[in-house]
Amino acid sequence: MKARHAQSEVDCRTDLDQDHVQDQTASVEVGRASRPQGDASPPLREVAGTTASASWLLTGQSHENASTQSVTIKHDRFSVGRHQENDLCINNQSVSGKHAEFVFSGGEIYVRDLGSTNGTLLNGHMLRTLTKLRDGDILHFGGAMFTLQCRMGRVPSQTVATSTTEEAIAQVQFSKLITKPAIEPFYQPIVRMSDDVRVGYEVLSRSRLVGLETPAKMFRIAAQRTSEAELSTVCRSEALRSLPKLGSAMEYYLNTHPKEIGKPELLASLTQLREQFPGYSCVLEVHESAIASIDDLRELRRGLTDLQMGLAYDDFGSGQARLAELAEVPPDVVKFDIKLIRSLDTASSNRLATLEALVRMVTDLGVIPLAEGVETQSVAEICQQVGFLYAQGFLFGKPAPAAHWISSSDSASTTSR
Repeated sequence: MKARHAQSEVDCRTDLDQDHVQDQTASVEVGRASRPQGDASPPLREVAGTTASASWLLTGQSHENASTQSVTIKHDRFSVGRHQENDLCINNQSVSGKHAEFVFSGGEIYVRDLGSTNGTLLNGHMLRTLTKLRDGDILHFGGAMFTLQCRMGRVPSQTVATSTTEEAIAQVQFSKLITKPAIEPFYQPIVRMSDDVRVGYEVLSRSRLVGLETPAKMFRIAAQRTSEAELSTVCRSEALRSLPKLGSAMEYYLNTHPKEIGKPELLASLTQLREQFPGYSCVLEVHESAIASIDDLRELRRGLTDLQMGLAYDDFGSGQARLAELAEVPPDVVKFDIKLIRSLDTASSNRLATLEALVRMVTDLGVIPLAEGVETQSVAEICQQVGFLYAQGFLFGKPAPAAHWISSSDSASTTSR
């Protein structure tokens, strides 16, 4: 579920029905909004506010680094745009100064684009006219995405041109990614450095859906929908479906998302996986930035032990080396971040001495040190010299579908060094 390595070519065919999304110009003309023609032209007499029993909310980010928030559409004409005088100000260069507006008529809510540079999309389709909305609709104002929610009985500079077509398609297809599911697991080998024997695979997720091909794209859309944990669970489940073909002699490294750590749903999903695949050795990877509480980490470790699963700390040293957690709750494997491994063949003696000390500390705790991102023979030799026991990287194999690895012996060297 990470995008740090370059990928093998992925078939980018889409299952999206192209009759529903059509490019009509070279920019973002994506067809008419998917609404019956009768909905598009309401009476022009507009009434103030919502009906007495319902309120409407827009949920999204007012700027790129903002937390997700909900704004109630309170006025009979509710404007959206980049300028401060709008009812909803979106600080995004793809949004026009006065981009779109919502109006109420006959107890219904409608939206129209106000001649914006990048257009307003509704569920992936370009708005042409005043269009009626429904609960759960997805709106794009340029590149800014918001969802529309109906709550019953509750009252709660220059525009930069950009293409939002792919973003809109990704939004439309995300539910298919989860429910179909349309995730294709790729496996990258992990080898024992002493003899180049392949001992396991990290499982990485890919997709054939347009706009959702990589983990970064998948989880960006998932974050907008607060569905990161759900997507992470589906990725692990799909990862294990190919295990009977790959064999039970390997260890399979499964990724987590930071939103899952400390939540009971994580262990519940892993329990279900263990019941489905009882004979396979699995190691759960936890990124160091996700570790907020040692108590949560201890509880996760106990749960994994009960399930006969291993624990790995991923990207160790990418930010701060979490030495307290390493000592308090030792994992089975520590994966040293690629930043510590890259260009070791030109590293200073001080850098090599520091890395060797960290590797020795990990080994003294009875934990296996693993070097990530090993791409050259010279770096591999240095990794072995400083004490790494396992390694992973392009030198030993790029991520590939299960069929690629089935054709080779699990016990053979991935490459001759």
